[in-house]
Amino acid sequence: CFSNIQVRHEIGDKIRSLNRKLAEIEKDKIFATVKNAQPADKGSTSELRKTSHIVEPNLVGKEILKVSRNLVCHVLAHKEKKAYKLAIVGTGGIGKTTLAQKLFNDQKLKGSFNKHAWICVSQDYSPSSVLRQLLRTMEVQHRQEESVGELQSKLELAIKDKSYFLVLDDVWQHDVWTNLLRTPLYAATSGIILITTRQDIVAREIGVEKQHRVDQMSPADGWELLWKSISIQDEKEVQNLRDIGIKIIQKCGGLPLAIKVIARVLASKDKTENEWKRILDKNVWSMAKLPKEIRGALYLSYDDLPQHLKQCFLYCIVFPEDWTIHRDYLIRMWVAEGFVEVHKDQLLEDTAEEYYYELISRNLLQPVNTSFDKSQCKMHDLLRQLACYISREECYIGDPTSMVDNNMCKL
Repeated sequence: CFSNIQVRHEIGDKIRSLNRKLAEIEKDKIFATVKNAQPADKGSTSELRKTSHIVEPNLVGKEILKVSRNLVCHVLAHKEKKAYKLAIVGTGGIGKTTLAQKLFNDQKLKGSFNKHAWICVSQDYSPSSVLRQLLRTMEVQHRQEESVGELQSKLELAIKDKSYFLVLDDVWQHDVWTNLLRTPLYAATSGIILITTRQDIVAREIGVEKQHRVDQMSPADGWELLWKSISIQDEKEVQNLRDIGIKIIQKCGGLPLAIKVIARVLASKDKTENEWKRILDKNVWSMAKLPKEIRGALYLSYDDLPQHLKQCFLYCIVFPEDWTIHRDYLIRMWVAEGFVEVHKDQLLEDTAEEYYYELISRNLLQPVNTSFDKSQCKMHDLLRQLACYISREECYIGDPTSMVDNNMCKL
């Protein structure tokens, strides 16, 4: 929580000022410069991506490796089908995208199809954005002003007599397949459509032939993820902390996202049973006001931040859901808004860059590319929901989810 009413008031003033600036920028069409710094397609509140952040092999657990191998075999057995659809279903933060990417990156599958594409759809997708992203992936030229029908025709020509493996990540509505992609993709010789969704009904309405439900991590896998995320090297230390660690895993509900963010909180503390018990006994684990989809572990990870990082974290919800955020642009905005502390003999931009990597380190922002400097990131939708919730509760400036103008979520 913020330390006092004055701090909340100051942050609220800064955020309201930012909202006014964003409105002016959009009105004057200067937002085009932001679009050049950010991913280019603003047809949706969710910028589409070809892939998600890299899965760390040593952190996925034995169960997901076994499941991914089985699903790879299943896909290969059905690769000659016209449009074979399978779904990965589970609650937010459970690891659906991680499992999907294990399949997407599998070398056997990469060599079995002519075309590969990964699209993050999200709740508020734009049909034209989905189609343009697919066409860009296939290196098909198209004009920005082309209609949905024209884009569908180009997709049909591009895929004709070819095979494809398509991932539709974070699907909330069936019509992205039934009304938008089904007809043009039927021009292909064969294809696999892998869908990730939180809702069984979406999978049924799409008509998937196979559905895999991702369950909570087992205590053993959850504990392995926790201690590896903290980089505990000493085997004796691992054993000494195991019992209290399992209790923390249970508080996380077996969700990998919650485990990874709480791991970074624990990594900053003494690795002792008493210190971990102190974390376990915090009241924020069972906050009654938290929306049911937001785990106490996520709130605790925010609560553990120093004040300057809290402001920077909350600021990130000005970007739409699933937006790819560029580091240099973000740190300039933090500096402009006065969120960065002054340090002698250090540029504000350098300090802001340290803030950026600290949020990356804490798993509150997730890198989305393979470059060594992690210069692009995104905010997981559950963490974005948390930030929206906090901005409403702490700053008393309204519900950010209902204050949307021109695809920009405002604090």
